[in-house]
Amino acid sequence: MSHTLTSDQLAFYEKEGYLHIPKAVSEETLLLAEKVLGSWADSVIDEWISQGLLENDHRGDPFQTRMLHAWRSAGKPKYSRSPRRDLVGADMYTMLRSPELLGIAADLLGTSEISVHGVFNGRARLPDQKWTSTPWHQDAQYFKEAEFIHVPTFWFPLQDVDQSSSCLEVQPRFHHDGLQEDYDDPESGFLGLTPELSSKLSGTPIEMKRGDVLCFTQRTPHRALPNEREFVRWSMDFRYEATATATGSALGFVARSADPAKETQLKEWLAKWSDRAPGTY
Repeated sequence: MSHTLTSDQLAFYEKEGYLHIPKAVSEETLLLAEKVLGSWADSVIDEWISQGLLENDHRGDPFQTRMLHAWRSAGKPKYSRSPRRDLVGADMYTMLRSPELLGIAADLLGTSEISVHGVFNGRARLPDQKWTSTPWHQDAQYFKEAEFIHVPTFWFPLQDVDQSSSCLEVQPRFHHDGLQEDYDDPESGFLGLTPELSSKLSGTPIEMKRGDVLCFTQRTPHRALPNEREFVRWSMDFRYEATATATGSALGFVARSADPAKETQLKEWLAKWSDRAPGTY
């Protein structure tokens, strides 16, 4: 099996619980992400127009600011903060099977037999929104069957991000301690860590460039910092796992195999979502 990551990178990931990889996501994948999320934004804005909240669809605005301008013009209505079902389609299937991401996944998981986990998200992080602010949490709090099964998360922004534009913060080395107590955050509605534990975390902010990817384990605490800038912080997060021990296969799929006949075809994956209504999950 050819390798994408160095032995030093793999050792860092194992010890620290995360790895920031510069220039890992191809421009082709990033443009496809913009297409998928832009189509979702179209549907959200069209819904605001149908509700009488908005007249101008702002289609002439740049991708990075269009949804922000429309949202403010519509009176700042709530919207799906982690769309998933509405992103499912041929473009998402292609993106989840991006060779560069599967190569990294193979190195982190130690196998060329890779499956996409059923939990993936697109995120539109606008300024001044507490309810889209993800608090300190561990991803495996949302899929506890993977507490002891390695399911690395791949998070990548569609623009440069820093501490003023909602980059992520991670807590190094904490992944060795297992899952912590759940807490329903009343401010955001997200599942997270208790206030007592969260107050003890120092956190390492990970500033990133367009094309970078941040990988971390399913037990690594992380959160998104506030967006204080006048644009949408667009990002996507995927999860991969070894096919032999896959836990998210109900809505996931086999993305890479030494035997191509075992790889899930687009039609098969779409069929898994056929009974889920738009706007759900």
